[in-house]
Parts: sequence; C-alpha cells; structure tokens
Amino acid sequence: MKKIFWLLVIFLLLKPQGGTLGFSPYHLNLDIFPNAGFEVDPTDPSNGWTWPSDHWVWDGSIAHSGSHSARVSRLSGSETNSIYSGYLPVQPSTVYNLTYWIRTQDASYWPSVMLYQYTSIQTQTGPWILAYANIGTGNNDWTVVNYRFQTMPDATQLQLRLYLFTSTTGTFWFDDFSLNQGTPAIFPFQAGFPSVASGWVNMSSPSVADIDNDGENELVIGAGSAINGWDKAGTQLPGFPLTTGDSSIVAQIALADLDQDGRMEIVAGTKTPDPPEGQCRVFVWQDNGELVPGWPKSVAWETQYSNNECWITSVVLADVDGDQLLEILASTTNNGSADPNAPVEPNNLYAWHLDGSLVSGYWPNWQTNAGNYGALAAGDLSGDGNADIVVGRDFLYLNAYSSNGLSLPGWPIQTYVNRNGGDYFHSDQRIEYSVNAPIIADLDADGIVETIAAGHVKGPGNIEEFFNSALLVLEPDGARRPGWEVAALGNGILSQVDLPWQGPAVADLNEDGQLEIVVATHDGWIRAYKADKTLLWEFNYTQGVTIFATDPVIGDIDGDDNLEVVFGTHIPMNGGADWDGPVGLWALEADGTVVTGFPLPIPTPGLRAAPTLADLDGDGGLEILTATITGQIFVWDTFSPYQPDRLPWPTGRHDLQRSGSYLGLNSFGRSHISGSPHTVNQGDNATFTIHVSSTTPINETISITDTIPAGISYIQGSLTASSGVATETDGVIRWSGVLPDTLTVDISYQVIVEIDTSQVIKNTVTIDTAVCGLLNRTGYLYANTIPVFLPVLNR
Repeated sequence: MKKIFWLLVIFLLLKPQGGTLGFSPYHLNLDIFPNAGFEVDPTDPSNGWTWPSDHWVWDGSIAHSGSHSARVSRLSGSETNSIYSGYLPVQPSTVYNLTYWIRTQDASYWPSVMLYQYTSIQTQTGPWILAYANIGTGNNDWTVVNYRFQTMPDATQLQLRLYLFTSTTGTFWFDDFSLNQGTPAIFPFQAGFPSVASGWVNMSSPSVADIDNDGENELVIGAGSAINGWDKAGTQLPGFPLTTGDSSIVAQIALADLDQDGRMEIVAGTKTPDPPEGQCRVFVWQDNGELVPGWPKSVAWETQYSNNECWITSVVLADVDGDQLLEILASTTNNGSADPNAPVEPNNLYAWHLDGSLVSGYWPNWQTNAGNYGALAAGDLSGDGNADIVVGRDFLYLNAYSSNGLSLPGWPIQTYVNRNGGDYFHSDQRIEYSVNAPIIADLDADGIVETIAAGHVKGPGNIEEFFNSALLVLEPDGARRPGWEVAALGNGILSQVDLPWQGPAVADLNEDGQLEIVVATHDGWIRAYKADKTLLWEFNYTQGVTIFATDPVIGDIDGDDNLEVVFGTHIPMNGGADWDGPVGLWALEADGTVVTGFPLPIPTPGLRAAPTLADLDGDGGLEILTATITGQIFVWDTFSPYQPDRLPWPTGRHDLQRSGSYLGLNSFGRSHISGSPHTVNQGDNATFTIHVSSTTPINETISITDTIPAGISYIQGSLTASSGVATETDGVIRWSGVLPDTLTVDISYQVIVEIDTSQVIKNTVTIDTAVCGLLNRTGYLYANTIPVFLPVLNR
C-alpha cells in the first residue's frame, strides 16, 4: 500500500435527535465564512450574504448561538427566493466538511442547501451539490448538519445557495455555518467528472466498454427511464440519453456484442406503474441508439392477482443453448401473490434470442405464484458447457434451470436455516429471497461450481418481518456444501424498509488458492468467509447508524499487488423524508482493515449500485466509478495501473453481461466437450471434440486430462490437436499448450462403442487453466437407445 502523508481523523458528531456518525477531517481553517452566524444586519454591505427582498427574515428572537438567525417560510406556490453566501476560498481536490445548524417548524421536506464550485475566473466547475439536511418532518429543535464533499481539480471558490423548493413547506431557521478544510483527496476526480445523469440511479452500476469499436471506451448507465452515455472526457454521447417512455430502469443494464459485428448492444429492462395499460419491457439497442429489430418486448402480467408494479428485475446475457451466441435472459415481478392458491401461471422468467424469438423449450416459465425481485445468475452448473440459470423468487425456493427452461436435477430446493426442506408453520426458520442476487463460482478450484446465495430469515409461520440475513453455499445439485449445512447468519436486520440486494462477490483474498466470499448483509456488517465457512473477517460499515451497503467489488486499487474490497453505502429512503447518515465509498484491505484515506465522500443519500473498477480513459491507469442515487456520476483517478488479472470482481454482478458468475473472469466459460453423433449403437464409431477457448491470451501452460469412460475404447491414431501437444496413454487423453494468439484449441479423437446395453456415456474432461483453477466439462453419448418420435410442439 502506498504511504499517504496526510492524516484523516474520523470521529462521532452527536446531534440532539441521537448519535450520528460524521466525518470531520483535520481542520486547517475553521472559519472562512464571513458572518457565519448572521449577526450582521443584512442591510450592511459587509454582512457576507446576498439577501433577497422577500421570503427571508433576519430573526432576532430565535438563534442557535448569538442573537440572530436566518428564517425562511413557505406554504404554497413557487419556490422561495434564495439567499447566497459570498465566494469562499477553497483548495482544489481537497476534502471539506460543511457544517450548519437548522431548526424547523411544520416541515414537510428538507430545505435546499446548494453548493456551487468555481474556478479562479469564476466559471462554474462540476455539477451543483445538494447538502441534504439530516432532519425529519414536523418540528425539530436545533440540529447540526454535517456534509462531507470533495472539491473539483480546478476549484478555487465555493458559493452556497439556500432556498425552499416547491416540494417543501414549513418554517426553517439557519445558523452558525462553518466550512472546514480537511486533507487533500486521496484520489482526484478524472477530468470531465462528476457528471449528472438524466434521472436517479437504482441498481445500475457504471458500464465501461468500447461500445462502438472506435478504440475509445465509453461509459453507459441506466438512470431514470433512459440509458445515459458519456465519452471518456465526460461529454454526452451523440443520440443519448436513449429513452424508453416507461417509468424507470431499476436493475443492472447489460452489454455485449450480441450479433458479433464488433459493436456492442445495450440491454435494459423497465418498470411501469399501471399494468396492463403499461406493461414493463425489455429493450435492446445498438451502440448508436437505434433499437434492434424485434425489440422492445413486453412481458406477461397477471392483472387479477398481482399485488405490485411491473418491473424487470434483472437482465443477463449468456449462452444457454450452446450456439456460441449470447441469449437475453430476464426476470420480472409478475405474480399471483394476492391469492397464492389462485389457478394462474404468472410467467416471470424469460430467455430470448437476439431476433426476439424465445429460446426453444419451456420459456417463459414460473414457479409458485411469487414474483422475482432480485437478480439472476448464469453459469455452467451441469458441466455441459452451456450456461444454467439460478434464481431465488419471493419465497423460500431457489431454482436452477437448464437451457430448455426445466429445472436441473435436485432443483428447486426449499431453504431453511438448518437444512433443505423443513416445517414451514411450526418449528423451522426459513430463508426467503425477496431481494437476492445469487452468484456462481468454483470456490476451491476442484472443477465443481457452487451457488452462493444470501437471503432473509423468516418464520416459522406466516410472519411478515425479517429476523436476520443468511448465506448459503450449494453444490450443483442443490445439496448444501459440506460445512454449510447450517447457513451463516448475521446479527439481525437494521430496518424492514427499502432493503437493497444482498449480492456476494468472490476473490482469493488471502492467496491460499481458494476463493473467499464477501457479502454485505442487512445488519450493517460486511463479512468475508472462506470456502469452508470460516469467518475470515467482518467490518461494521454503519458504526451505529441505519445505512446499507452496495454489493462489493474487488480489485487492486492502489497498486500494492493485494486485493481491496470496495463498496458504497446509502440511507434507507423511508419515503424520502429523513435522509440521515454518513454515506461514503469504502475500501477495505484483504484483511478487512480500512484503506488509508477512505471512505471517499459521496452525496447523501448515497449509492445503491455497486461501484465499477475500470480504465475509462485508456491511459493504463485504474479508475473507480460510482453512480449515486440522485444521478451524479463520479470517476476517481487512482494511481494504480489497470491490470485486468488483478480485478477478480470489477463491477456489479461481476461482468458487463451481469452473469453473477466468476467463471467469466478466466474467460474459459465457453470451453466444452461434445460427442458426435449423439446416439450410437454397439460397434459404431463416435468422435469427441474438446474445445478450449479463452477471450484473453494465456501464455502460461494449459493442460487437459480426459480419461475415456467405460463402454467405449480409443481408436489408435485418431488423436489430433490444432496446436500444442496431445498424447494418449492407456485410455487417457492428455494435452498441453498455450493460447497466446489464437485463443482456442480443438482436440479430437475417435472411439468405438463396445457396450450392448442402453446407457448414457458421460465423458468428463478436466481443464487446468493455469491462471484460475480447474474446469470440468462433460460430453455425452446415448448408446443403444430405442428411437422414439415425438410430435413437434409450437409454443
């Protein structure tokens, strides 16, 4: 870790309504506000504030200190006039703490306290900042507000503006302003940022990619009801924002080159308030903002028995059918929960091809009358080289689907704290998945992938409140991984309102060759678990305040060759009337200790979407990107080199396809083995082809081992490989080589069928990727089967 030669002191600031954690840096100048307490008559030219002709009163009867304060009232009509401070000197790229005192009577909402930054020639730099007052509605005695922020790289002056917007009524008193200079910012803002999106941001992490294949990265994000886009300099992309006409984009957006033309498509799902008049939809755009033919797609909605709004809760891009093209997956809130026994089929899980046609099989599908309110994960659980889909619906079921839309063997499962299956009504606490984001990863590099899911603890019986958070690790067949027979539990729930996703992330934090699980739960803690459930560390990110965390991302952000865990925090909205708490962007070392200089300041109410670690400007350095709830896009320029192999979980849901699968990191996800023809009889010849594929060059030696299964035998001299060295000894196929340029290798050999009984022959190959553990892939032959001709069903 690079040494930081300045000191950041973090301590508690108490307020009359209860303790609140505040961040108060080392003070270099304590009083740069002229007339900070409004003791000078507004008619005096030296009073330091610009007073309007009406709405504002110099109040000599109520004050926090001294004898005067500034009072403003509003009952209706347009916003009030504004009072402005003078231009206050500030240092560029420096952390400041704004403090003021406020008193309210009959308040309906917070007042507007705006900060504007200016250069030395008084040109505004950066977007305005709104310093939300940490007060509730109604009557409040004098309360201190602390607001921590970072100045722009070219800022030399700051001005405050105070007023009441049209949503705010009541009477407000202001007094005793202070602007305290802290430390130089650990990371400066990248030129052109922060920027402001066209709407608020919910779960959409910043997406960084060269979407138009021009050699330069772009930044896109879902904000409000549109897709916003900027170039590396913070300039809005031509044709953006891409509007939907619906209420909002809630979930992550996904990017990939779906049609393999070298340019990326953008996929997003929307929310609509009043189905069936406006059903939610899935959109697919080309990089230039034009809709792909066949899109958008409206999804099904149960008009009689649904009990909420229609929204797309997740979009994921994955190859589920083995055609080497990515399909578009989506989950929705369609449900029949108003009557769990209603005879309805609320389809809420979809799989489409790019042309808008449904993937063959049982798509769309549903399970129980519950809707989907979390994220999908897509990865190969079955070992056939195709992506399977894991989903937790708004109930105690977890399910895993194959490409045909049917559940994999062993799935679905009912999850209770101490086992799969239990007594719902009388004795057992269950784990439910109303806001969940499962992931898929091979934790111990044994070639067998696990599903990791966090949920809420309820029950027994029909109890509505959540008691706790729970974390599970499951085998490919849904059985609990050894050591995880009983779920790992948190320490309760901070709030029942506005709960965010609980999305784990994985990385080898302690360099033991196995992946650790990092998850932020709803008790205010973030924890790291080893694969065997041992708690590696835990950190309380709230320090006694009710705030929640984003999904974590993981990477080396400071160039010390160790991984850091990065996440943001936000305040539960609770209707938006009481936004209180010290939000920030945190970074923890691999051992759970706070990285020097963190948390970085972000505007209240904070972040719901996971940060992103990427090289936006292509300069070879790493940037940290965040999108606040209120739509401000921050990009910090770190001093760390951009090394993709040191970014094991760089964005929300791991990758731009939002797969939630760690297998995408090593880029071997499309490797597979196939047998041809699929159906054979005794005496027939068949060919197995092993396809090893990486999306990035691999200069380390890769190796494969394939033991030919019983019932077939190798035909001597039939082994070929497109590169590397392939051998056969005693029925074991071995290959070794590198993938520096071609990125793929094909190894083929022939076998003869010896058995005379009906049997499925499973041939499993182990791929040692050299860079991220082992992968197992399985191919099949169906020997001596009886032909059955089935009718073709058009769905």
